[in-house]
Order: sequence, then C-alpha cells, then structure tokens
Amino acid sequence: MKPLATAFVGAAMLAVTITAALATPPSVTGTWKIEQSGLNGTTTSTITLTQSGNGIVGSNASNGNGFTGEFVDDSKVNGKWKGPGGAGWLTVYVSPNGHSLNGTWGYNGRPANGSFVGNKVLPPSPITAAGTWNVKGAGGPTGFIGAMKCTQSGPSVVCHTGPILIQGKFRTTDKVRASWSSPNGSGWFSFWFNGDNNSFNGIWGNGADTTPPVGRVIGQRSL
Repeated sequence: MKPLATAFVGAAMLAVTITAALATPPSVTGTWKIEQSGLNGTTTSTITLTQSGNGIVGSNASNGNGFTGEFVDDSKVNGKWKGPGGAGWLTVYVSPNGHSLNGTWGYNGRPANGSFVGNKVLPPSPITAAGTWNVKGAGGPTGFIGAMKCTQSGPSVVCHTGPILIQGKFRTTDKVRASWSSPNGSGWFSFWFNGDNNSFNGIWGNGADTTPPVGRVIGQRSL
C-alpha cells in the first residue's frame, strides 16, 4: 500500500484540542471508504474514524498505521500522517453532513503528493416508496415510462405516472403489489426495491393479477 493510504487509514494516538471559537463540526465518527490517487498510484482502503470534540484519529485494523487531525473550522481538518513510507501532512475538507470528505496530502516540507476522497459507510435507509422516480422500460410495451410520483402511508402506496393511477401495498418489506387504472385500461403492477432504496425493478400486466406480465420497468429515485 502507498504512503498516504497506509498513513491515512490508521492511527496510533490523538491529542484532542477543543477550540472554543468553532461551532460544532460535523461528526466523522464511523467507517469510511477512502480512494487515493496521485504520484504513488491509486488505492482504495477502509478506515475507521473516531472524533472527540474537534480532534480526530484514524485507524486501520489491518496495518495499525494512521494519522491524527483537528478541525480548524467547521469543515477543514489539519492533520499529520505517519507510516512505513515516512511522515507528512494532510488537509481534509468534510461535507456539512459528515458523510463525505476530500483532501490532499504530502510529505513533511514538500508540496502535495496526492489527493483523496472518502464516503462514510452508512446503514441502509428504511425502504419507502415516497418520492419521485424516473421509470424506464426494460422489455415489453412501454407503459409507466417517465416520472412516477408516489406517496406512502403505512404500508399503502399511491403513485401517479401520466394518466395512470397506481394503488397498492407493501406485501413484504421490499415489495409492493398494486393495481393500475387509466382511461385506456387497467391491470396489475408489482415492484420491488434494491438494497440501496434508490432503485427498483418492476413488472406489470393487463387485467386481473392472475394474468402473466406483459412488461418490465426499472425505476431510479430522483427526489
């Protein structure tokens, strides 16, 4: 592993300094996926960050190397890294919600040698159909294509896409079974959510829900 990756992804100790002039910075405590690129190549690592006040310590259980840092304002962290390849500096910028970061690193006394971006590993969001979905056809007739706007109350789901009204319920934690109606006909519609809760796959048919499907769709959350 290259110097920053080995340095940035772990730490041994942290001296915490509280700066009264700062407002509360975002919390970065948690597990992160870090991608580094630069003169030493490209690497991807998993790190654990622990924050106390304005101070941060990073750790990597696989190698024990790392860095320490401190928020100097509500989004910027100045830090140091140390690893088998040497030691140096880090400048890190954290998003207001504490879910992403980016920055640069270098050896002591030298300009930047590379950059990095990181995303916090977040727990899965509760599945909900509520919102606006961009729906595309994935086979068969092109029904339900375009923006599909849905509301949810408990397990009940109501969606509108053009002149089509879809009404149904969650039959399992991730699958909705519904009926549809429009000026040109009616039928059934079934869609199930992927693990990211931001996309779904669906099938639909005409008439009673005992009829075979005639079309397939995919949906991507847009709002």
